[in-house]
Amino acid sequence: MKTIVSSLLLVITLCISFSAESQNPDRFPRLRERIAQAKLREVRLQLKLDQATFDQFRPIYLKYEHEVSGIDFRNLARMMKVDADSLSADEADHLIVSQLETSKKLIQIREKYYKEFRTVITPQQIIKLYQTEAELRKKVLQEMKKRMMSR
Repeated sequence: MKTIVSSLLLVITLCISFSAESQNPDRFPRLRERIAQAKLREVRLQLKLDQATFDQFRPIYLKYEHEVSGIDFRNLARMMKVDADSLSADEADHLIVSQLETSKKLIQIREKYYKEFRTVITPQQIIKLYQTEAELRKKVLQEMKKRMMSR
């Protein structure tokens, strides 16, 4: 029984990894552009940016957004949902290292763009930017779950 469960877990892990590798971020350029524009509208609204400030902010944000969109945020959530007792030590170690690498990528991108954002918007607005992004990610995930359930 334990062998069957281990084998099944291995197959599921392989399927997920192949699926993740096939997720090409440039696969749907129009959709990505529409999402980026919708995010920009929401960010502008939440940060209360005037047109001049927005015109300076927009190209920086689009570069930032392009880099952040390359991060697989599923790694951050995966560790919180897994049954730790069902994992081998190697599987648990791999999951933790993967989650840490994802977190490091996000921190590096934020550090890189903080200096650029700071030339255009205030630190308070940068905090609101991060909060707005988190809320948008949450809304998108909820919408995706809702759509998957209605299929």
